[in-house]
Amino acid sequence: MFDNIRKKVDNFMKNLTIFVVFFISYMYIPSLIAYPLYKNLHLSEYSATLIGDLGFLILLIIIFYKMFKEKIKDYISNFPNYFRDSLKYWGIGLLVMAISNIILNVFIFPGEIATNEELNRIFIESNVVVGFILVVLVAPFIEEMIFRFALRKVTGRVSIFPLISALLFGLPHALTGINSLSDLPYLLYVIPYGALGYAFGYLYNKTDNIFCSTLMHMLHNFVCFVLIMMAM
Repeated sequence: MFDNIRKKVDNFMKNLTIFVVFFISYMYIPSLIAYPLYKNLHLSEYSATLIGDLGFLILLIIIFYKMFKEKIKDYISNFPNYFRDSLKYWGIGLLVMAISNIILNVFIFPGEIATNEELNRIFIESNVVVGFILVVLVAPFIEEMIFRFALRKVTGRVSIFPLISALLFGLPHALTGINSLSDLPYLLYVIPYGALGYAFGYLYNKTDNIFCSTLMHMLHNFVCFVLIMMAM
């Protein structure tokens, strides 16, 4: 009995360490790649950022190549069912996200938008090509690997996983708007971002294929990208 408990604790700590290393690596590795390119080779900030994030993405592909290969085959084999489920749960998440955003932007923060969304708009408007690659292709892939794949390694495939994923996915997006204690109400933006995180977490739990949530995340960001371009 005690050996079984010890094994579960050891496994949990191992997976938790992997998740933390995963998260910290994403925080620093792209910057470590981008900084010398920007500082010494005098590349633009946007180009250096793109290369840094692509470098981290390539590292993920190398490390998880075997898993990606298996999941791509599985996705292709089950495409009709996976795509139907993906659209269903993304649609539900998108609806909750839209309604909560309307409530926040009309009644609680009149005339404002989430800081994370504002930063994305500025980035895309400053460099459309780099913005498209990062926001639509690279960021969703990396975020799904962190907040769905790596996180579920810690929690296991349990029913509460989508909620945990929603909170941890929504929190970083909401924290971008907080610079002081007076900004704490902006934590309410965890709700719309978390709604999408919950939908993607539920989808990943249901299909057990990271490409289902990843492709829907890319589709969502593509729709947002098009809307920003139309508003320019």
